[in-house]
Amino acid sequence: MSKRISLVGLAVLAFALLWSGAQKAVSQNDTRKQFLGILYPNPNIVISNAGGTPVRYGGIIYVSVFQAGGDASKKPVATAELSPSQRDLLNLPLGEYEVHFGMRTGSTVKTFILRNIILRPEQPSQAIVEMNDDAKTTIIGGDMSAQEMADSIRQLQKSR
Repeated sequence: MSKRISLVGLAVLAFALLWSGAQKAVSQNDTRKQFLGILYPNPNIVISNAGGTPVRYGGIIYVSVFQAGGDASKKPVATAELSPSQRDLLNLPLGEYEVHFGMRTGSTVKTFILRNIILRPEQPSQAIVEMNDDAKTTIIGGDMSAQEMADSIRQLQKSR
């Protein structure tokens, strides 16, 4: 009888150790995520208000989401192409991001950058598509570090 009890006890102990190890392994790989909603208003967006008359755009917007503070040459963590009234819901790890909206007009691409979008565990975030037709690149929020500014200037000089 004692062999049977010790065999059952040993089996229970082995199961408990295996269960504990499996739970620890799962928790180590657990990266908490949150949703980032990208919203393209219906039926179009105002891209300029020059002269008091709003200029509207209802074409495709190219969306790229980057990890904040990263190198400008890094690949985006998510991309999308949106038309008016479309929404995209991205599930990303918690952290700080910047969202780039691109609009192609002819052979040029205009970019609108939203910085300091912070994904927190308590609630999802959203970014509404915005554009500025009066400038080639518009940056809203955040500050560039001196190193990022110097890298950008070098990149611009190379492209000329």
